[in-house]
Amino acid sequence: MAFVQSAQPRPELTPFVRAYAQRTVSPTDPCWTQHVPAQLEQILNLEFGVLPGIRHRDRDVSREILVGGAQDGFAGTLYLRPRVESFAVFFWPFGWSRLFNIPVRETTNQFDDPLPLHGADIRRVWNRMGEETSFEKRVALIEAFLIKRLTAAAGTNKLHVAIAYILQRKGNVSISKLGIPALLNLRQLERMFRTEVGMSPKSFARVARFQTALDARLANPAATWLEIAHHVGYYDQMHMIHDFERLGRNTPTQVLLQMGDVRPPALVRSEHTLEL
Repeated sequence: MAFVQSAQPRPELTPFVRAYAQRTVSPTDPCWTQHVPAQLEQILNLEFGVLPGIRHRDRDVSREILVGGAQDGFAGTLYLRPRVESFAVFFWPFGWSRLFNIPVRETTNQFDDPLPLHGADIRRVWNRMGEETSFEKRVALIEAFLIKRLTAAAGTNKLHVAIAYILQRKGNVSISKLGIPALLNLRQLERMFRTEVGMSPKSFARVARFQTALDARLANPAATWLEIAHHVGYYDQMHMIHDFERLGRNTPTQVLLQMGDVRPPALVRSEHTLEL
């Protein structure tokens, strides 16, 4: 099966980037598929080998360079084949947008070519990364590229404060009280999420809790799903199962099996370790 390497970013980039990952499929591996459930990260995907098949919702989006954002439902399917070599940068939900001064909504429920938005700079760094074979050197190249964006990065605003609060609370928030950390009333909060994120705060929080449950189980494979449900704040196990059916199109166990290595180890942080 695929060989996956992952790493977390250097300190200067941690407000924007969650992790880097590289998947390498050997020439002798069979073809297989992986399902991509709902998720919140903005992701830059760079291909250096045989192109995998990437089906985003109802269309084929396979390209050498892709950028996507938060997905409030089942995102699509990866068709992996021999000699695929994929590198991904997992940004926080507003990380890519802040670095490149692009509204979050431009990537929400999208997975597309970033060149029309960001010009040829990404193509140049993709070329340089393709000349290297080691994961570590590719990480160094993409970090040098991203660090150059820091001086022009957008500052935080009330929306970022609200999003950070949702993530800190693992999606287990009262929407009626969500505006308090950002000093927004409920109507302002709803409008800001709709116009700037492209989904409601309730949908965003639902995906945050679902994603936290997945990561908690990956970090704690011996934990039961009931323990996971309690850890992330579901009312009960059936409440969690309904969210998995809505956002991953299957039961919790099957979603985990079908997604494979879609969420690499560097995304599963120590904060998800349970006291069992």
